[in-house]
Amino acid sequence: MKQKNLITVVTDHQITADTIARAIGANEKHDGYYLGNGYAVTWTNGQLVEATFSPQESFVLSTTMESRLAYAHNFKFAMRNYDELVGYKKSDEDIRQLGTIKALWKMSLTVVNAMRPDITGDLDFLSIYYFIASPVDTRRAWLPVLTKKAIVHAVNHGPQNRKEYEKWLEESIYNAIVQAAEENAGLKGSPAVEEISVNEAAIDAECAGVPTPTAGERREGDKYIGLFTERVPLFNLPALMIQAACELDYTHEKTILTAYRLYAKKLISYPAVLQNTIPGGVWKAMLRNMEMLRYNSRWGRSVGEGKPSKCHNFRNGESVYNGFGIVTTGLHPTDLSRDEEKLYNLIVKRVIDAFAPDSYGCGRKSKGGKKKSRRYRKEKKAKTVKTA
Repeated sequence: MKQKNLITVVTDHQITADTIARAIGANEKHDGYYLGNGYAVTWTNGQLVEATFSPQESFVLSTTMESRLAYAHNFKFAMRNYDELVGYKKSDEDIRQLGTIKALWKMSLTVVNAMRPDITGDLDFLSIYYFIASPVDTRRAWLPVLTKKAIVHAVNHGPQNRKEYEKWLEESIYNAIVQAAEENAGLKGSPAVEEISVNEAAIDAECAGVPTPTAGERREGDKYIGLFTERVPLFNLPALMIQAACELDYTHEKTILTAYRLYAKKLISYPAVLQNTIPGGVWKAMLRNMEMLRYNSRWGRSVGEGKPSKCHNFRNGESVYNGFGIVTTGLHPTDLSRDEEKLYNLIVKRVIDAFAPDSYGCGRKSKGGKKKSRRYRKEKKAKTVKTA
C-alpha cells in the first residue's frame, strides 16, 4: 500500500467489494482490500464499529447543529465485540480489517461510502468516520443496483440528486437519534404500514396454519401494520423471506444470504428493504427489463404485452433513499447455483405478476364505481364489435 492520494471505497461485504472493484478497475487482490486504477476497495464485514447511544450531557438535538455532528455528539463509538455473541473468536479478524481500513483511509484523498443503500449503511459509515477520527473528503455511492454503469457513476459523482439525498439523510439521522432516545426511555415509535397481497397471504396462512385474511383487513405487529390488498405487490425482504420459507423451504438466513448474492451479481435491486413500491425512474427501467424477462426459462412466457403496470409506483411521498421493492435489473443470469436460481425465479415470478400490464384494479373507474383495466375495456369492445 505505497500509493498516495487514493480514492478508497468502503462497503459492507467482500462479495460486494469484489463486484465494485471489477467495475472500477481495482483488480489487484490483497489481504483485506483490492487495489488498482487509483482506487482501493475494502469492506467492513457488517457493522465493524458499534454506535452506543450515550449523550455526553443530557440528550442534545439542536436545529442549529448539523445532523452528522448531532450523531457524533450523542453516540459513543467502539469496535464491535461479537466473541460472546457468536461463541468464537472474531475480534482478531475485526482488528485486522479495521487496521486495513485505517491505513487506506489515511492515504486517501477521498473516501467513498458504498455501504448498503439505506440509513443503516449511512450510520455505519458515520460510526467508522468518527471512530477513525481522521477527517477526509467523503462522498456517497448510493447503489441499489450493482451494474457497472451504476457503480462507476456513483463512485465518481455520488447520488444523482445530492440535495434530495442530503435532505433525506438529515431527517433520517435526526429520526435515528430520536428513536434511540425513545428506546432509551422505554418508548416505542409508530409502526409502518405495509401492503400485503391477499392471494400471497392465503398461501402463507395455509403454510403457517393461521386464518386467511381478507382484502382491507389490517393486522398489527410490533414494528408494522399489514394492510391486505387484492393487488400483487413487489417483494420486500420480510415478504420474500416468508414466501421463500413456504415455497422453497429456505430458512430466513438462507434467503437473506442468497438474495444478497443475487444483488452482488447485479441481478436484483438491493433486497434488504421494507418498502415494496418503486420510484418513477425504476418504473421506466422496467420498460426494458420486462422485455428481458421474456428470456427467463421458467416464467418468460407469462410476460404480458404492453407497458408495465404503474400500480406500485410511489404515491404517498415515499423516498427512494428508504429503498424500493425488489426488482430485476434486466441482466441475464449466468453461473447461478441451484439455490440462487430458485430464489431468483421466485423474484422473477413476483416481478412479472406485479408489473402485469394494466392489471385489474389499476385502471379507470367504471360507471358502477369498480376499476377496470385497459385490457378489460379492449376485450369488451372487441366482443361488442364481434357481436354486432
